[in-house]
Amino acid sequence: MRIYRDIIKSAWHTLWHYAWLWPFGLLAALAGNGGEYGGLVSAVDRIAQQGNLLTAVREAMLSHKLNLIGQGLQKSFEQAPASITATLFLLAVALLLVVWLIIVSQAALIRAASAIHAGEPISLTKAAMEGNQHFWPIFALNLLARFATWLLLGVAILPFLISYLARGGVAEFDTLIIISFLVFVPLATIISFIIKYAAIAVVLERQPWWLALERGVGLFFRNWLVSLEMAAILFGINLILSAVVYSLIANSLLSVPVTFVLQGVTLATVLKFLPQLILLVAAGAWYSTFQYAAWTILFRRLQEGQVTPKLLRAADDIPNYLAKWFSASPKSLPPPKPARR
Repeated sequence: MRIYRDIIKSAWHTLWHYAWLWPFGLLAALAGNGGEYGGLVSAVDRIAQQGNLLTAVREAMLSHKLNLIGQGLQKSFEQAPASITATLFLLAVALLLVVWLIIVSQAALIRAASAIHAGEPISLTKAAMEGNQHFWPIFALNLLARFATWLLLGVAILPFLISYLARGGVAEFDTLIIISFLVFVPLATIISFIIKYAAIAVVLERQPWWLALERGVGLFFRNWLVSLEMAAILFGINLILSAVVYSLIANSLLSVPVTFVLQGVTLATVLKFLPQLILLVAAGAWYSTFQYAAWTILFRRLQEGQVTPKLLRAADDIPNYLAKWFSASPKSLPPPKPARR
């Protein structure tokens, strides 16, 4: 059974033969494009930076910076209430528009990838319309994922935060990092898998978000090893793509600050680096489209029946390999011992 090879091949076909999915991939990438292992790296980075975070919080509380910021905002609102209100309103509208585009793009990618894999007719307009129909359940799942992740992070560091603010020392940071890693990172990764499966269930099975969430929980825990293997494959592909893109644009992007200092931020200097920026954005859109297609196809394969993990299949094949090897090389077998009389 070539499970992952077939999934990657189908996702690759979807990526390169349906270029109209790329805008959806670009917008969906704004919600995070690193996959589960990318989220794991981000979680580790958050934990590693907790020392700086706790120090900044303590200094802000001791120096009353938070009070000064609040007073400054209050004075600004009193001086120009109409302007501040209009600015906040426009920012809220822009934020809601971006969130809507991201959620619709996620659902559209799932629907389009499933239809393409099944050989059903699909178009950009149809995918977008069906994605819009699933906005609220997908939005609820994304919101739940963010809330659960930050809640776990808060629970992981709260005792150390209280201790640090009370003592003002850093002696417990090593313990903080270890315990936070053991508690936060695995749970955050599991949440990421569950939400991914739940979002696909919302779109493909048209379930409400709470039933889709239950479906995602059951699907992950029945196929946790398959999920980890799939995430590892996608993470490796992401690393290869990132290395290729970085090798093509590294020299140009490193010269951006120097160029802007010497020549200024002009239209000519911006256009000079425009191809590199376009390649960077395109790579993000490509990988996002590819990733959503791969997970959607895997979900459909899991629907069709239990998928055996590669590690278990490899373990089952070991006796067969040994039997073939010994039968092909009988000289390698030890000679039989003479029978005792």
